[in-house]
Amino acid sequence: MASAWLRSLLKLLWAAYFLLTSLYCLLAYLPYTYFSVVKEPPYGWVLWFVQHQAVLAWLAWGAVAVAYRPWKSPTAYRVAMLGSAGWALLVTAHPFLESLQNDASALAWSFVSLAAVLGGAAADAFLLPRQPEPLPDDGLFPYGPALATAAAIALASAAGTFFRIYFESHAFRFSVADGELLAWSATTHFCVAALALSLLNLTRWAASKAHSPRRARTGLLLLLAWTFLCFAVVRFLGHTLSFSGPAARLYAALLGLSLTLAGYSVGRPLFQKGRPTCATKAVLAAVALALLAATIVLPTAIGGSDWNNVIQATLTLLCWLGVGTAAYSIWHRRVTYSVAGVMAVAVFSLITYQALKSSALVWAKPLGATDDEIARAWDDYAEQDISFQMAHHLLGNAREVPCGDLCRILREYTNVRDTRAPGEQNLVSRLTPAPGERPNIFIFVVDSLRQDYVGAYNPGVDFTPQLDAFARDSFVFPHVYSQYAGTSLSEPAIWAGAELLHAHYLQPFARLNGLEKLAHLDGYQMMVSVDPILAQLLSPSGNLIRLDADKTLWNHFEACSTIRQAEQALDARGKVAPPVLFYAQPENVHQFAHNDLPSAAEDRWRPRPGLNDRMAHAMSQVDGCLGSFFAFLKARGLYDNSIIVITADHGDATGEFGRRSHSTILYPEVLRVPLIVHVPRSMRPQLVASATPLAAPVDVTPTLYAVLGHHPIQSNPLFGRPLLGRNQEELQPYYRHEMFVASDVRAAYGLLDRDGRYLYAVYDSPPRSELYDLARDPNAQHNLSTEAAARAYDARIIEHLQALGDLYGYRPGLGLLLASARP
Repeated sequence: MASAWLRSLLKLLWAAYFLLTSLYCLLAYLPYTYFSVVKEPPYGWVLWFVQHQAVLAWLAWGAVAVAYRPWKSPTAYRVAMLGSAGWALLVTAHPFLESLQNDASALAWSFVSLAAVLGGAAADAFLLPRQPEPLPDDGLFPYGPALATAAAIALASAAGTFFRIYFESHAFRFSVADGELLAWSATTHFCVAALALSLLNLTRWAASKAHSPRRARTGLLLLLAWTFLCFAVVRFLGHTLSFSGPAARLYAALLGLSLTLAGYSVGRPLFQKGRPTCATKAVLAAVALALLAATIVLPTAIGGSDWNNVIQATLTLLCWLGVGTAAYSIWHRRVTYSVAGVMAVAVFSLITYQALKSSALVWAKPLGATDDEIARAWDDYAEQDISFQMAHHLLGNAREVPCGDLCRILREYTNVRDTRAPGEQNLVSRLTPAPGERPNIFIFVVDSLRQDYVGAYNPGVDFTPQLDAFARDSFVFPHVYSQYAGTSLSEPAIWAGAELLHAHYLQPFARLNGLEKLAHLDGYQMMVSVDPILAQLLSPSGNLIRLDADKTLWNHFEACSTIRQAEQALDARGKVAPPVLFYAQPENVHQFAHNDLPSAAEDRWRPRPGLNDRMAHAMSQVDGCLGSFFAFLKARGLYDNSIIVITADHGDATGEFGRRSHSTILYPEVLRVPLIVHVPRSMRPQLVASATPLAAPVDVTPTLYAVLGHHPIQSNPLFGRPLLGRNQEELQPYYRHEMFVASDVRAAYGLLDRDGRYLYAVYDSPPRSELYDLARDPNAQHNLSTEAAARAYDARIIEHLQALGDLYGYRPGLGLLLASARP
């Protein structure tokens, strides 16, 4: 028995190596993930995997040598050994992961890696000597273990959800509405379990009529698994990464087939001898308990670092498979059902589920007063309880609409490949050195910082005293929204001082880089915390002091370390030195942040009701380090001779409204950011803050141009606006009454309209439109969108995308242009 477990484990490790290689190559092919995962890996193990590609290939070859038994299957053994050895030799001579580019070659390597899995798994599945058929087994699976599995998983997943809420809020709540959500989750799980088991029993019955029941049953089950995995992968690629079309469908089909055959190859040694032994049952029971425990603990343990719930969704699938397998291994008794009885169970389950769903207004009043409100409550809960989300969507509650003309147009303007900056783009018509004073410039863009985590914006915040004191001596802009929901486009837009084509990135970026042009024009020495994005954007220059060169991963960048390096660099400069333009984008507040600062427990952090502990504690640390930097500048006489900007590239959703993360969603908590600007004492009397209804981080660079005396700023609706000027008459032509916003990952775009009162957003997959009245509904919880309103807003968004295309010389396909012209 031990040898069977060893063979299964070795096969699992072998398949995991090739599957990870394929997924990494796919992420390199997709523009956003190329920069957010390949160029900016969030985890150290990703770098380790890439750097040890050849060594791991030889270890995979060794795993094959032990896992396959040549005396029982010499042909399969030779195929697997030769294939793995050939691959290991190839990657030893050419370790391609380190040199992957964002082009078709990455996709090709992804397919080649899948082919390796398919070859080995297929050899194991089809080249083994045929075993004699056992006596026919016409028994079917009883429903009891399936329903017990559904109950266990529903309770474990709900416990994980409520445990996370308690951990984040430090207040246990369980209302009548929560009880109804839990009951509906259990009902949904029961229905899915009954339908799945009915399908398996019908498959088992059909196979029993075949000439070779065992092989027929295996083939049908593998076909079902493949179909399900294809559907799941296509949905994930389209909804999360906006990757669709023939290439996406082919990849989903091959990945689904690879997972199916690899899973069969891994699991067969454990069950090929018939009924599982007592030892096998004990091990499977322990695995099931471990999966249930992980389901409870994982949501809290990983916090906000689970991008798009990929880890939790994977665990949920493993939990369904593992707990279900354990349940039927322990309860091995088979029963006799008629085909009519099995179908009756399936039909009864669906009818009961639909009846309860249709009568929700009667029994689910605590969740809402209308069908829409109840459906929204279910959707909000599904965002937190991933097992319920998957079961809920399997029963047809996912918002699936075919990708129509609008969807295709949005995608055509998203993640544009092979782009070139068409020419020089300047924020002022004449680039000449500033005639007056050249103060030092310090810009801090705190990644993921929301307005409501700064005391200057939220009186209930008591953990940013240094920033609050700084704000009292500065200009504080109240209505500030990031135009991009993620860093990969927001940071370049800040440097450009303009909206950008949805591309990663227009090159040479120096033609567009307004902040870098300002530094060179006015003789500034640049002192920059060069993160992986800026490494792609900044021009090579001997006038650049690079900070944070010791950081290997982007999520290791943190304010306190950067400030220490900046202070040392400032002290090392001579007395006669050019002014400094400093820029840093610390990651302390980001959901993936990883640094050496004390934890909340070590700091004896006191939770703040209504705020996320992780973000609040991280922001208190940033505040302390900023305060020490302000004191450093004052001690050296630099504070009153400096422009200091504090802002953020975007916010973050932390679950308080049923939404999490950023980048892929457009909601107020993701878009609202702080913007505080301190100017030298000598300039303060001559400057007023713009009364514009809407401001953005992209306005920082044009504002610096204006403060330094570069006039006039180009009046282009796609450029940022100056927020400081000599009077309101000078600033009024630049007022912004609407603002275009976008995801940096997927085809999701929106408009802040009527001075920011309304927020409209449209998503490509699943296609949906949302409209919120932020004056009455500041947290965007009640969708007011109608067909007429969506049509009008969509037309304005397409017009804006076309204007961006014109600015940067991009033309989509002719068919899409014709489609966009339709009424």
